[in-house]
Amino acid sequence: MIRSRKTEFDTACESVSHIIPFLMTIPFEIKEKATEIRFKTGQAIRVRYDDTYFILQTMFTLQMAKECIEAFCRYSMYNYENDIANGFITLKGGHRAGFSGAAVYTEGKISYIKNISSINIRIAREHMGCSLILSELFERERVKGLLIVGKPLSGKTTILRDLCRVIGEKYRLSVIDERNELAACYEGIPQLSIGSLSDIFTGFAKNDGIERAIRTMSPDFVVLDELGADIGQIENMLNSGVGVIMTAHAYSDAEISNNCKIKRLLDIEAISHIAVLSDKEKGKVEKIIRANDSRC
Repeated sequence: MIRSRKTEFDTACESVSHIIPFLMTIPFEIKEKATEIRFKTGQAIRVRYDDTYFILQTMFTLQMAKECIEAFCRYSMYNYENDIANGFITLKGGHRAGFSGAAVYTEGKISYIKNISSINIRIAREHMGCSLILSELFERERVKGLLIVGKPLSGKTTILRDLCRVIGEKYRLSVIDERNELAACYEGIPQLSIGSLSDIFTGFAKNDGIERAIRTMSPDFVVLDELGADIGQIENMLNSGVGVIMTAHAYSDAEISNNCKIKRLLDIEAISHIAVLSDKEKGKVEKIIRANDSRC
């Protein structure tokens, strides 16, 4: 049966479909499961799905790489210099094109990446409802601060985004989206659902974002993806009556207990609840721990 419905895969490839038209001929069933499209010069293009790869019989060249980057930048490379220096460009639909090449340093900082030889398009998909247990927590208890912990690729960002989508209809959220992974703003418009009361601070360093959010947006909560803000800045936020919702890497209960930054957050009572994600099932909350109580 021929299916013509546009998938997230099609949207992710839209800007480069004229450069690599074979991308659009991939079977529908693979498009629906695809998570990444990997391009490497001198090699065949690979589409990752279900922990395996669909390999296109198309060799990726340096010329293709150059044309793809230009297309991602909508043929205005100057406007995307900062994005290129950071190693990724956010695409329409919230998808992300990351790349590797040769770094150019200016005054000790990467100012540009040239001779780009590898590109990885990460296909953005929303998993609505995955934060249900946490959104219900906000309904039945007073949550002063929430920390979501799990190992890499356990779904921390996915759950955090969905939580913002739900509670961002009730609470004023200031989302410090340093790497544009939560809202995935494209031309200033969030491509992913983040809640109608959520204000997005795209590209702000965490400390700068927190300071500006408190001064200008009077949030109920500031949302941070990954620890990184100074404890002093978080203390200032708490003294202003603002709560915090954030994520952190941790592999076990022991690592949570021994993590110096988490311990400091608990010491200053920034966190009232810790949500621990499953290490077996991506995007699943395994348990919730009350910071000053027993486990839920």
